[in-house]
Amino acid sequence: MGQSILFPRGSPKDAGRPSRDVPISAVPRIARICALGLAFDELLDEVCREILALSGADGGCLFLSPRDEHPEKFVPAAESGTLSDVGGAYRPGPALERLLDRMRTEGRIQADDLSHLPAPDPLKRLLDPHLVRSALLIPLRFGTRLLGFVALHVTGEPRPWGSEVLSAMDMVAAILSAALERRRAEDRLRASEGRYRFLTEHSPDLITLHDATGRILYASPASLPMLGVRPELMNGSPVEGFLHPDDVGKVADEIRRAASGEKPDASFAYRMRGADGRFVDVESSSTPLPDGPEGERGVLRVTRDISGRRKMEARLAESQTYSTIGMLAGGVAHEFNNVLAGIQGAVELLSIHAGGNPQSRSYLDVIRRMADRATELTRQLLAYSRQGKYTPATVPLVRVLSETLPAIRASLPPGVELSEECDAALPPVHVDVAQMKQVVMGLCLNAAEAMAGAGLLSVRTYSEPGKGRVVLEVTDTGPGIDAKTMPRIFEPFFTTKGVGRGMGLAAIRGIVENHGGEIRIVSREGKGTVCAVLLPGSTAPAAADPPSAEGQPAGAGRVLLADDEEDVRGVVHAMLETLGYEVIEARDGLEAVEIFRSRAAEIDLVILDLVMPRLTGEAALEQMRRFAPAVPAILVSGYDESGRIREIVDAGFGGFLQKPFRRQDLGKKMRELLGVPEGSLPE
Repeated sequence: MGQSILFPRGSPKDAGRPSRDVPISAVPRIARICALGLAFDELLDEVCREILALSGADGGCLFLSPRDEHPEKFVPAAESGTLSDVGGAYRPGPALERLLDRMRTEGRIQADDLSHLPAPDPLKRLLDPHLVRSALLIPLRFGTRLLGFVALHVTGEPRPWGSEVLSAMDMVAAILSAALERRRAEDRLRASEGRYRFLTEHSPDLITLHDATGRILYASPASLPMLGVRPELMNGSPVEGFLHPDDVGKVADEIRRAASGEKPDASFAYRMRGADGRFVDVESSSTPLPDGPEGERGVLRVTRDISGRRKMEARLAESQTYSTIGMLAGGVAHEFNNVLAGIQGAVELLSIHAGGNPQSRSYLDVIRRMADRATELTRQLLAYSRQGKYTPATVPLVRVLSETLPAIRASLPPGVELSEECDAALPPVHVDVAQMKQVVMGLCLNAAEAMAGAGLLSVRTYSEPGKGRVVLEVTDTGPGIDAKTMPRIFEPFFTTKGVGRGMGLAAIRGIVENHGGEIRIVSREGKGTVCAVLLPGSTAPAAADPPSAEGQPAGAGRVLLADDEEDVRGVVHAMLETLGYEVIEARDGLEAVEIFRSRAAEIDLVILDLVMPRLTGEAALEQMRRFAPAVPAILVSGYDESGRIREIVDAGFGGFLQKPFRRQDLGKKMRELLGVPEGSLPE
């Protein structure tokens, strides 16, 4: 829409209205008014007064157009004289469009007597209802653009427009057109400056102007959140004062190259110093500015804080590395567990048959200890790869500690004191008890070793303020972890000791994160270390204490055993026989289904390996259930490659055993599913 400025109504003195033959010397007054620094509304008001006095008309209107020059947008910007309602005659429509087209092509439109115009004439059609007898329309043009027009009107007797008035109006139109265009250009410039100022002041990136030496001529407000430095403190300062000493040279070279007209790098990374002395990772791009008034060149620099991006990239790289190593670790653990299942099972059976031969038993004990160490390592590998949480239960954390801390206390050096502060009122946690014991044991032994034989080891539990997670905190009074070592503490097999003991904190973090928890480690050199494990609390009731293994009954029944590893299958077969069960073997899942189809009535329980050729244990049980929907089943695996063991077990299996498992664990699980009556466990 056009401007909305009321034109002064009535001349200063109607009786003293100038005649139509006003000398052209009056025109310079309008030029002087346009040259004054008046506000736009005030400018139009003063000019319109002069136009009315100069023309001698009874009234007049000033119309302005927007930039798009649409005819329907030409509206009165001012009115003058006694004809206050004539401005409404120039309403949008075909007649006005024709008048505008004529002014664009022919210039001014002069009508000394409207009664002499033909009826279809657009000017006559617009002004006849308003009793106008004479009219003059003067276009305001700049180049080929129509900025607006001035419409002058006479009522009563027609009065021809004299040549001197026409010449004066042409000159006024030229002066006013130039003034309007200049004001519009100034408005556009101010609007543009306002937009760029808004963008600069609200940009999260730091925008700076530099001279060729690097001195900062301007800094945007982003310097405060990015560096903690107010922009006015940066203005006039050399850029070197805000850079890391190692980066001063390359930043100065980049500014110099940009100022000399060389094409600078698209962007490059370096470090800036904050008000608190910290260094922020940033990335900048430089652009040369046009030459200044004395020929000097400036440089525009846009600087972005990339410290968050760097952290994300580091976490992504770490995640990808851990994912790759975890996949490898899981695969190795799977193969080792199959091997260890055969070794441990064979050792247990040999121990039964060796009887009282002390020499044989000593060698078997060596094999058992080595197998146990290998089993522990595979558990750490599975924990690191976020596997191994196969038998979770809802238990109080204090129960895990009560079953673990006595063994830890017995293994501590004499100079290390163990202090425990456990809150029994905390919510229970849903965890794999064996894995959580591994976490407690690992953190406590690490802390004890860090204190070099003397110090205080503190274990306590509490509820995290605000979030309600259950916290297990292990604190030592050792020398702490130095800044160089801290970034590496979760690396697999990393140790500051001469010889490490497995995966260490890498496995512990894997266990904690696999339980939906978080581990935090805070350490200061000479002040000790605090390790906090934060686990989500559970609203389910805690499980009852497990029954004692003493006096467990013997087994009875027929078992279908399917495993593609022949040695493992043979050892488990022998274990089952010593427990009192008859065994039918199958070499894979498909053979197990075929055997079960023909002998389903004879089979009391099935034991299926998860991963087998031709048919997996999950698929095999699904087919068996078509013949005997209620047959009990145990799933066995050394590695959960699919991450679905809990889902698979819950969907149909009565229990799960992770390879390698002991004979007594196998017997216990069998009796749970079969409900064997009480008796003595076979030796």
